[in-house]
Amino acid sequence: MINTIYFLAILMVFLRMLSFCTTVPIFFPKGTPIIMKVFIAGVLSFLIAPIIDTSSLQQIDNNIYLIIFIINEIIAGLIMGLITNTVFNIMKMAGQLMDTHVGLGMINLFDPNTNSNSTLIENLMYWISLMIFFLIDGHHLLLQLLIQSFKSIGLGQSLLSLGSVWVAVNSIINYFTIGLKIAIPIVLIILITDIVLGLVSRTVPQLNIMILGLPLKLLVGLTVIMLALPTIFKGIVLAFDKLPDIFNNLFKAVPLVFVFASEEKTEEATPKKKSDARKKGQVAKSKEVALALTMVTSTILISALGGYVGNNLKDNLTYFLTYDYTELSFESLRALAVTVLYRVGVTYLPVVLPIMVIGVAANYIQTGFLFTGEPIKPKFSKLNPINGFKRMFSARTAVELVKELVMVFIVGYIGYSFLANKIKSILNIGFLSIIAIPKEFGNLVVDIFLKISIFMVVVAAIDYYYQWRMHKKDLKMTKQEIKEEYKQSEGDPQVKSRIKQKQREMASRRMMASVPDATVVITNPTHIAVALKYEEGKVAAPKVVAKGTDYVAIKIKEIAKENEVPIIENKPLARLIYEKVELEDEIPVDMYQAVAEILAVVYKMKKKKIKK
Repeated sequence: MINTIYFLAILMVFLRMLSFCTTVPIFFPKGTPIIMKVFIAGVLSFLIAPIIDTSSLQQIDNNIYLIIFIINEIIAGLIMGLITNTVFNIMKMAGQLMDTHVGLGMINLFDPNTNSNSTLIENLMYWISLMIFFLIDGHHLLLQLLIQSFKSIGLGQSLLSLGSVWVAVNSIINYFTIGLKIAIPIVLIILITDIVLGLVSRTVPQLNIMILGLPLKLLVGLTVIMLALPTIFKGIVLAFDKLPDIFNNLFKAVPLVFVFASEEKTEEATPKKKSDARKKGQVAKSKEVALALTMVTSTILISALGGYVGNNLKDNLTYFLTYDYTELSFESLRALAVTVLYRVGVTYLPVVLPIMVIGVAANYIQTGFLFTGEPIKPKFSKLNPINGFKRMFSARTAVELVKELVMVFIVGYIGYSFLANKIKSILNIGFLSIIAIPKEFGNLVVDIFLKISIFMVVVAAIDYYYQWRMHKKDLKMTKQEIKEEYKQSEGDPQVKSRIKQKQREMASRRMMASVPDATVVITNPTHIAVALKYEEGKVAAPKVVAKGTDYVAIKIKEIAKENEVPIIENKPLARLIYEKVELEDEIPVDMYQAVAEILAVVYKMKKKKIKK
């Protein structure tokens, strides 16, 4: 099976390598054939792709992600290439600065690598830096840094960030400083020479300093450059030595990207998932079942109705050969057309109709009645080349290919063995009578159809089992998907919890609002409080209007005191009512006497209060 992720990894590595090498002319000088660039970048990609992490590529599931990953890879290669190329450009800048002061700035050479003119020492500095680059194995160093970049910067990860921009700017400043340090000694000596020549011209005006100064500055400049070559070499080596540190800082500046591996689908599909899949036309179905049943039906029909069809064909041939075509009119043509349709129908429908019915029945047996337009709806995701690539090189496609090849081979072998065994019978058909030929031909057809039908039944059984297993596997869900489905069908547990809490709060407020109208509050005395309301003549028994424990019990007693509702302590009765009687329910008969005694005490308290 071909790994799609592996090919995507090769593509991403290829883009980063090609953009890097194209930016750095030491790898591909001007005039290098494009095919050579592509070939070298491709070879490096095939070598690097197997040793790097490709987990980030699992995020690519549409064209937008693919384009973003491609752009990020190209940008990453360009940024690293530009930083590397800065070393050579700074050396050329140092040479140009020397040329300007030595007096060689007027001599220009055409540089084919940049399609621009360069001065003499500028060109010399470039070739010196290039020579040192290869002498210190700079090309190997760059390849190592490139490989490290794939480990530090994931495939498709953006290299553009505030930190990476600052690293790039800082590297340019550092290299500019190195270039100045290389050029400054020569520039200072030439400036001193100019000052000396100026003093000489003031002291000895007769001397033509312009004519004398030019060769003198040239001689001094070239001499100083030769003497300063060790320092120049040291500066160039220092510039290349800084590359690993700059690249490491660049990699560290890239923001971290966490790639979460997709959770494995281990759970069986829920009824809802199966129902949704069925509505979309996703069912376990094997096309080989319909083909096998059709072959079996055809074999049976040819064996049973072969003589019938042959006799009808003979009768039809006789009828149409003896038909009188001399007197044709519109009516006779219409009658002839009806006759043709009737005779053809009578001859072939007994064979064709059962085959059609069996073909439809084969699909119905597998899927039941299913009508959906979902598979033919236009979807932009079908245009995604990544998904198409995955389908082309998936395990299922590979199995289908192997199955088709095996079927072609075995059916071909059956045909070959049939011809090998029946070759004499086939050759002798020409020597049979006209009446015997159809029968012999029918026997041969039934024989080969029977062998192929048996093979197709075996293939259909195996293929249907495979399709059923694959369909079941495709419908499997992750634990997270089951949780999400439960939330959608039953509601989010957190939301439901908040709703219940709100309902309890509302019920508690309603309950507390009923306490001022209560007849009596029975307590434990501290942990339980139950408020009863009894309206004589209106209700059969006292009703529980409020109850609670701990904080709620304290709150009930506070409200009762504020509204002068009697509070009576009765531990057993308070606990019994709290546990047995729900809110807004009347007390049961077995508690009548105990509650009646409490109410009697309450009424006595009220009478005493009235007398006072």
